[in-house]
Amino acid sequence: MNKSFNGHSDELISQLKKLAQLSQSEFEINISYQKMLDEQEYRELVLKELFELNHPDIIEVINWINNYSATPSMSSESENLVDKKNQKKTFLVISLFFIMSTVLVSFFFMPQMYDTSEKMTSKNVQKPELLAYKALKGTQSKTPIKMTLPAKDAEISFRIHGSNTIGEKLAPALLVDYLQQQGVKDYLWIAGNNAVERTLQYIKNNKAYAIELHAHGSSTAFKDLKLGKTDLGMASRRIKSAEVTDLKAKLGNLNKVGNEHIIGLDGLAIIVNQNNPIQHISTEKLAKIFSGEINNWAQLGGIDLKIKLFSRDAQSGTWDTFKSLVLKKFDKKLSNTAKRLESSSALSTLISQDEAAIGFIGLNYVLHNKALAISEGAGTTAIFPTRFTIGTEDYALARRLYFYTPTSASNTVKDFAQFAISLLGQNIVEKTGLISQNIKVENAYPLKGAPKKYNEYTKIAKRLSLNFRFNYGDKELDNKGKRDLQRLIHFMEQNNGRRLVLMGFSDSIGAKIKNTQLSLTRAMSVERELVARGIPVMAIEGLGEALPVANNNTETGRERNRRVEVWLL
Repeated sequence: MNKSFNGHSDELISQLKKLAQLSQSEFEINISYQKMLDEQEYRELVLKELFELNHPDIIEVINWINNYSATPSMSSESENLVDKKNQKKTFLVISLFFIMSTVLVSFFFMPQMYDTSEKMTSKNVQKPELLAYKALKGTQSKTPIKMTLPAKDAEISFRIHGSNTIGEKLAPALLVDYLQQQGVKDYLWIAGNNAVERTLQYIKNNKAYAIELHAHGSSTAFKDLKLGKTDLGMASRRIKSAEVTDLKAKLGNLNKVGNEHIIGLDGLAIIVNQNNPIQHISTEKLAKIFSGEINNWAQLGGIDLKIKLFSRDAQSGTWDTFKSLVLKKFDKKLSNTAKRLESSSALSTLISQDEAAIGFIGLNYVLHNKALAISEGAGTTAIFPTRFTIGTEDYALARRLYFYTPTSASNTVKDFAQFAISLLGQNIVEKTGLISQNIKVENAYPLKGAPKKYNEYTKIAKRLSLNFRFNYGDKELDNKGKRDLQRLIHFMEQNNGRRLVLMGFSDSIGAKIKNTQLSLTRAMSVERELVARGIPVMAIEGLGEALPVANNNTETGRERNRRVEVWLL
């Protein structure tokens, strides 16, 4: 028979009720405080099971109850004194009665004793169970309580800080898909202190984890990496030389292929209201518009309307790219009249609501606006930002999107970065409206002023959506080129029987003959890498300074002109 507590004080009842409330609120477990008062076996089982949940408030109550159980009450002591007196009087009578009963029982029931003993030892003893708890733990099992979200003490798995362009849509989509690839089914986004901060909680192996995502701009990626506030940096611009030097001792060389991950491409679109009649513009005129030198649309052949400027904030990689490719190129500064915003979506919305507005934004934020075709000035064609022109980086304001991981990063961080540049990760890039690095095929057309060989190939071949690029005077591929080489090999394995043509180009620095030879040498270096991996190359061409896609007067432009185009026969 189960024993109850020695006395039921109001404080004990209060503590048992508190335990019942905590069990319900924290774990959705229903227990009966009255049954705990009356049945010792039920009480011991409940306390044992709840103690294993390791909840601090529950453990505190359990310790109080255990201490109470160990302390005898005053009433119990009084009862014990009375019992001792009565025991002396009745001891002899009970002893005599017991001896006589034993003799009688032995005589009449000895044959049944063995059978009864066997039945008792074989009988299953049912342990009491917590009410409404069977589904979670079962009568005999110790299966852990199923975690639910949000969790108060989720363990931080890793932190991602930086670019708003990446952090607003792409990074969340990559994180969710990455977790699903790891078998995670339960996850929950939790809003942070402001619109560009949030946390992704998830459950893995019945334990709660969290990934912190802050998207305050590309510059914060490198600042927070230095301060140890993030494990992975997001940037919509490449790390600067000064930042590489500053972080090298602590984090490793962040501009090397093992630490720098190009996760996708984006076009810095110049957007105007859909009702604006302007169709194309040069980078020089853009610089004059955003510096305030050109301040009315009539000066560009449009309507007589004062231009309203919209810009991303100073922490943004989008701003850094625009400043570098447009303003700095022409020694201009942003006008004080420009309205600056932290959110890409907010900027796009404001321009769609104002026919006088102009701004710059990532391609996937064009939304209800119109993107202008951009030329780099004399001798270059105005090119619209499309997935192909951005994929080949022929578009004047194309840019790369980056993840940066320290050399000492955890395997989890490195696995996530690797997932982002994989085929599956690049499919996510595409779905979010950015430009993936998965290879596409595009028709090519003859160009006025192009070399004869080039126009001949347009009739029999198609162009692939990647270019290999090189550092100045160098035959070694840049970090994107090294990864694109693997993508091209995979593409050719899926297109067995097709052949490649490699066309090399150079910038215009130096002698023309030397540049033609250098363009051929670069094409040959790509050929060697492909042939060594069993990928056939039909022909290589060195076209030197021909067909510049950018202005050779800037280092950025020259870098884009030093390329090897890939054509498919």
